[in-house]
Order: sequence, then structure tokens, then C-alpha cells
Amino acid sequence: MKILITGVAGTGKSTISKELNKKGVVSIDFKDVPGLSYWRNKTTKEKVEYPATGDLSWFDSHERICDLKRLKEILDEHKDLVVTGIASGNQTECFNFFDKIFLLQCSPETIIRRMQTRKTSWGKTKVEQDYTLQWQKVFDPLCLSLGLTPINTEGALDIVIDKIITQIQTD
Repeated sequence: MKILITGVAGTGKSTISKELNKKGVVSIDFKDVPGLSYWRNKTTKEKVEYPATGDLSWFDSHERICDLKRLKEILDEHKDLVVTGIASGNQTECFNFFDKIFLLQCSPETIIRRMQTRKTSWGKTKVEQDYTLQWQKVFDPLCLSLGLTPINTEGALDIVIDKIITQIQTD
């Protein structure tokens, strides 16, 4: 079975991927696979590097994309696999490759707190935090309208992991 766990930055995707692996559930995180996702200009469709500094207008003209061919290759290598991640520009195209899809959700306050204390660099700036909260207002309702299963990540990590494993095992 192929499972996608998605959600905006700060909802717990990377942490959940690591914990699932500890429990014997094979999981990969988009950001850990070189070339699986990248930024591109919305108009020219050219790949671009994420700028060290920027403003919210940069996000209006750029989007994060998943290399669908690479994703399919990865999925074909595994009978069962959980993938955690997000690609804003073609996310719904990615959905077609998965048997089940979960949407991680938590409050804006939790997202900001997690971004401020995380080890990775994304989400440290106010611009990235503002972008993430704006994107959540669009992304979450879209995902729910498409029938994704919501998972609240506000609680203790072990409880969240148990909920996800139970959902994965439910047919």
C-alpha cells in the first residue's frame, strides 16, 4: 500500500516519517530525496533556487513542484511505502499515485512554534511563517474537499503515530 502524509510546514511530516521508520513502517520524506521536489517559476516553468531572502511576492510567482516521474520510480521500488511531504504546485497530481492520503493539521500557533524551534532552516523567517499560514488557509480546505483523512498533530507524538498506524492498517 502506498500512503502519502501531507500538510503544511510545521505540521509534523518529517518527525512522523522518522517515528514511523523506528516502528518498522518504511517511510521517506520528500525533502530527504535529492531532486524529488524543487522550486520553479510559475510563468516560465524554469527551476529556480530558493532565495536566501525574499518577500511574500516571491511566493506569488514561484511554486514547489514534485518530480512526478521520480516519485513514480520511488513508489515502484516498494510494495508498501509511506511518503511524507508537500509540493504546492502539482500536489493534487501526486495524489493519484497513492492508495491513502492523510492531511496533518494543527493550529497556526503550533506551526509557528515548531518552525521557530526546528533544526531545518525553512520557517525561521517571518516571511516563511506568514507564507505557510496563508498557504494553510488554502491547502487544508482543498485537501479536505478532495477527501483526505485529517490527522490532528497537536497531541503527544506517540498518540499521533498510533492514530496514523491504525489508519494505515484500516482498509
